Amino acid sequence: MSKYYITIISIASMITVSIFLTNQTLLSTSNKVETEAKNLSNLDRTANLQPKNLQESANSLAQKNQWLQQLATLQQDLKKSQKNGDIEQEIRTLNIIVITYTELSEYPKALEYLQLAQTKLNQSNLSAEKKSFIEPELLIALGTIYADQGNYTQVLEITRKIGEIQNIRIGSLGSGIGNIERTPEKKQAQPDVRKDAHSLYLIATTQQKRGKNREALRTAEEALKMLRTVQEKEGEKEVTKFINTLRQQL
Repeated sequence: MSKYYITIISIASMITVSIFLTNQTLLSTSNKVETEAKNLSNLDRTANLQPKNLQESANSLAQKNQWLQQLATLQQDLKKSQKNGDIEQEIRTLNIIVITYTELSEYPKALEYLQLAQTKLNQSNLSAEKKSFIEPELLIALGTIYADQGNYTQVLEITRKIGEIQNIRIGSLGSGIGNIERTPEKKQAQPDVRKDAHSLYLIATTQQKRGKNREALRTAEEALKMLRTVQEKEGEKEVTKFINTLRQQL
């Protein structure tokens, strides 16, 4: 990655890493996906598809089956946490269910579970410290949905909100965790276009890792538009290269 992107600090780096790591956890049985895909490919060789498209179709179906299996397991985990009265685990499980529905592109269902998780968090007796760690996780899930749908204004608002939460949490370390309940200062700072563009670029790279190349292309193109408004030539060059790579993969 170029020096331009290495030197820019953005909250989106935390977001994209968190999303990718969560997805990797959910895909603990990813090796089975390849095996299942190969089996499906062998069964469907009579279909009117080119070899490349056939394999992609088989991979997509196998991956979907894995997500559906994961949902069944998560629903069982959710019932256990509810039975044990473990509200923290219940909220975290709900959030993983949100991410799973997002990977399946079932966004209304994802938002339904996300709203439930947020309601339970707000009504819980968890400490302010624990809430300060869980809330960004829920925001990350919401940001992922918005990014996949192309709602970039909301995505950038979420990255800034997470940044505020992180700043409050860091600031509380020197004066006691009780101060973490302070509300963020309401400063109407002008958006940093370069930083916002970098945020979208990082999100686009994560979408690519998630196998959502069309969404990644749309996000990267939005980042490129923003960079052009500030004439950031080095950034434009790197994002353009990424966009060309994505177009070749579609």
